[in-house]
Amino acid sequence: MENTIILLQIPNDLNYFDLIETIIYKLSSGIHFSKQDEKDMVNATKELIENSILHGYKELTGFIEVTFHTFEYGLRVDVRDWGLPMSPKKQVSVPIDLQEDKGFNRVYNLTDTFEYLNLGKEGKKFTIIKYSAHPVFPPSTDSLISEVAQVNVVNKQIEVEIRHFQEGDEEDIAKLIYQNYGHSYIKDLFYYPKQILEYHGTKFFSIVALIEDEIVGHFALIKVPKSNIAEVGIVVVNPKYKGLGIMNKMFDKLIKHAKKLELDAIFGEAMMYHTFSQKSNLSHGFVESALLLGKVPAVVDIEQNLLTKNLLRGSLLIGYKIFNHKIKKLNIPTIYYDQIIKTYENANLNFEISLAKTSTQKHHTHLQYDYDPISEIAIITIDGYGKYFEHKFVDTLQQLRSKHCHMIYADICLEHNPNIDKIVKKIGKRGFFYSGVLFLRYQNRDYLRLQNKHSEIIGKKNIKCYSDFCTSLLEFIKKDEKRVKKL
Repeated sequence: MENTIILLQIPNDLNYFDLIETIIYKLSSGIHFSKQDEKDMVNATKELIENSILHGYKELTGFIEVTFHTFEYGLRVDVRDWGLPMSPKKQVSVPIDLQEDKGFNRVYNLTDTFEYLNLGKEGKKFTIIKYSAHPVFPPSTDSLISEVAQVNVVNKQIEVEIRHFQEGDEEDIAKLIYQNYGHSYIKDLFYYPKQILEYHGTKFFSIVALIEDEIVGHFALIKVPKSNIAEVGIVVVNPKYKGLGIMNKMFDKLIKHAKKLELDAIFGEAMMYHTFSQKSNLSHGFVESALLLGKVPAVVDIEQNLLTKNLLRGSLLIGYKIFNHKIKKLNIPTIYYDQIIKTYENANLNFEISLAKTSTQKHHTHLQYDYDPISEIAIITIDGYGKYFEHKFVDTLQQLRSKHCHMIYADICLEHNPNIDKIVKKIGKRGFFYSGVLFLRYQNRDYLRLQNKHSEIIGKKNIKCYSDFCTSLLEFIKKDEKRVKKL
C-alpha cells in the first residue's frame, strides 16, 4: 500500500467518531493489520478524542483535527485540538498500570508509540503509532527474519558501494530513517526529502551505501555553527542488511571526507542504551570526554531495543576524533581539576595551566542560551564572569525552567576565564553538576559542561558503559550530583 495521508476535521462531538472508525478500518486493511491491531488503534484514537472533548474543550465548542498517515510498516494517527492547554508532564508522568483500561494508560497499552506535543497558540497534538505485526515485503519473501537469514548466508558475496550523496538520494534516506526509528527520530529534518536536498553541502554532508543500486545505509557529518568541527550522526542501515559491516565502511569514508574538509575535529554522540555505538567510535580512534544525562527524548524508539520502550529519557556519551588542537592555556576549576586533567590526558592533548585563578579587573558577564523545544533541552553558554553574574544566571535559569526543559546544560569556557571557580561554585548551588569537556566547542575554544536535571523521567538504568573511562566518568558524575544536592 502506498503512503497515504488523510486529514479530517470534526466538531468536538463523539457522535462523529463513526467517520474516524471507518477510516481506520479502511486504511488498516491495506497494511496487514490483524483484527486486534485494528481494534486497538480504533480504541486508542477514541480515548484521545474523548480526552479532547472532556478535558480540552469541556463545555466549550471547537474542532478536533485528526490526521491519518499510512506507511510501509503501519499507521500513525495525530489528534489535534485548540482547547485548554495541558502540561507535557501529564502525558509522560502517567504511571503505566497494565490493569488500568482507561485514559492515557489505555493508549500506552494499545499502541507502540504515544507522543504529546504542545503547539502553543496552535493548540496541542497527540500522536499514536501502531506497527504491523507482518511487515510488507516483496512477494518472494515470507518475512523479515527469513530475508535477514538469507542475506547473512551470502553476505560475503554481496558487493557494497560507498559513495557521497547525489541528488535523488534524498527520498531513500528519509525512508531509512522511518525503517529504523519510525516517527521518533529527533533530527526531524531527515523526514523531509526536500530539506535533505536543500541543506546538503551547507549544514551537513552525507555518505550513502548501496547494494545493487538500492540505498541501504546513510551516515553524515553535521556542521557545528561557530566552530570548525562536525558531528558524525544520522547513521542508519536497512534492517535487511545489518551485520555486513556497512556502517564501518561508511564511517571510514566519512572520516576521510572530514579531513578533506580540513575540519579540526569530529565528534559522535553515542546512545547509552547499548554499547554498539560506543565500541564503533572507539574502534575509529575517538576519545570519550563527556556524558550527557537525559539528552535523548523519552519518545525515541530504536528497533529491537527494549530500553527505549520505558518512556524515560536516555543519555549520550560524547567522543572526539581530533585532527588539529593547538596547545591551550586553561583555567581549570579546583573542584574538577583531576577529572579534567584525566580527560585531556585520555585524549592525548597537550595544554598549559593558567596561573591566574581570579581577576580583579572589571569584566562583563557574557551569558546566552539556546533552547530546543523539540528535544526539550537548553544550553547556557558562559564566556565571562562579571557584575550581576548571579542575577543574570538565575533569571536565565528561571526562564528555561518555565519552558519545562527536561535537561539544562551549562557550557563554561575553559580559556581566558580566570574567575571560573566562582562560576562553578555559584551555579553548583543551583543544582549543576559535572558532565565533561567539549573540545573546540565554540570559536574553537574548549568548554567545561555541567548539567542540571529538571525532570523526573531521566533514565538511570538505561545507561550502558563499554570503556573503563566511561565507567569512571559515570561514577564521578553520580558522586558530583550527590555533592551539589547538599550545597
